Amino acid sequence: MTSKCDLNQMNKLIGGHVSIAGGIDLAPERASSFGFNTLQVFVKSNLQWKYKEITDEESTGFRENVKKYNLKKPVVHATYLLNFGSDNSELIQKSIDDIKYEIKVCNEIGVENLVLHPGSNSDKKHAMASIMELLNSLETGKVSLLIENSSGKGNTIPATVDEMEYMMSVSSNKIGICLDTCHFFSEGYDIKDRYEESMELLKSSGVLKHIGALHINDSMFAVSSKKDRHENIGKGYIGDKGFSNIVNDNSFNNIPMIMETPDGDEYYSKNLEKLESMLVR
Repeated sequence: MTSKCDLNQMNKLIGGHVSIAGGIDLAPERASSFGFNTLQVFVKSNLQWKYKEITDEESTGFRENVKKYNLKKPVVHATYLLNFGSDNSELIQKSIDDIKYEIKVCNEIGVENLVLHPGSNSDKKHAMASIMELLNSLETGKVSLLIENSSGKGNTIPATVDEMEYMMSVSSNKIGICLDTCHFFSEGYDIKDRYEESMELLKSSGVLKHIGALHINDSMFAVSSKKDRHENIGKGYIGDKGFSNIVNDNSFNNIPMIMETPDGDEYYSKNLEKLESMLVR
């Protein structure tokens, strides 16, 4: 498709979270059908601990189809149940067992970016230290663990640039950041009207260089709302101006930009067209 060629020529990787129904090997074709040149998938249920092993045939098929459809830097999103910051030792052990499985699958299917929500705790400082100790202890192979920023709702971490900076400063493993635009905006960073200021914070803190993926979602609520409610591109409070800032920022060249927008499949093509229209050629 022409859109993919244009994106590749401009060093922009734009995709969305797609289903693995029928087998993970079918996901790359789905992504390509929307015009994407990257994608994100789950490798197991996002709301259950149990899982069905991915077969060798599926793993091989996924790798081959990623190449066939010219997709770059695919991303896996870990289950939402993880909480490495919990005071519950059973939950921590379940989280460790799960992430080890997801890391194993990522290595098998050739994905080097594994996004995760690390957890929450009322004692954020202690939790961040515990989380990083656990993540630093994991054998990841070729996989980088990308910690996703939160919207600041409740005690979820990391929400602020300072929290992301701290976690990166104590990393001794292949660990980076997945920056979610909706969450970033909801926490209080105005990437619509104060974009340069927000970017300077990411640069000066050293966080920017650790960003390995973005989730590009508009926000149903205004800046600093602390609410995690995604909206389709340009339809929320970040709006066209905010996303024009992002897609034209060369700091994010060759970094997967993944949509997790409402009613994904139905609006993916329109969302992609919107983002492409914003690109300054």
